[in-house]
Amino acid sequence: MFKTALAGAVALATVASFSISFDGVGIAPAAAQEVVVSHAQIARLRSALHLTADQEHLWRPVEATLRTIAQQQQKYRVASADSTFYERAQSRVSGYAITMVSMQKLRAAAQPLIGRLNDDQKHAGMQVLQSMGVSF
Repeated sequence: MFKTALAGAVALATVASFSISFDGVGIAPAAAQEVVVSHAQIARLRSALHLTADQEHLWRPVEATLRTIAQQQQKYRVASADSTFYERAQSRVSGYAITMVSMQKLRAAAQPLIGRLNDDQKHAGMQVLQSMGVSF
C-alpha cells in the first residue's frame, strides 16, 4: 500500500497539463485541478475557432485526439466509481500516465493547426480551453 501511495504522490507531482499560448502548444506544470475533456467541450472549441476551409483538415487529428482523451477519462471515472481506495488510487495513477501520453499526442496533432490560426482564433480557443481547466 505504501508503494502505491508513493507512486501516486510522485505521479501527481510530475504530471503536467496541456498548455496552449500564442507561442504554440506546450506541457505546463501540474495544475491544481485536472483538465476534463467532454464531447460537448470539443464541439464548443471547434465552434469558437471559426475554422476556415484551409484549417478544417488540420482540425480533424486534433478532434480525434481530444475524443480519445475524453473516452479514456470516462473509462477511468467509471472504473473508479465502485472500487476500493487502493484500486481508485492505482487507477488514477494509470490514468495520469495515459493522459500524459495523450497530451503529447495532442500537442503533435495541434501544433500545425495552431500555426495556421489567426490571433482572434487563438484568443477564442484559449477562452474555451480555460473554461475546460487548461492553465496558461
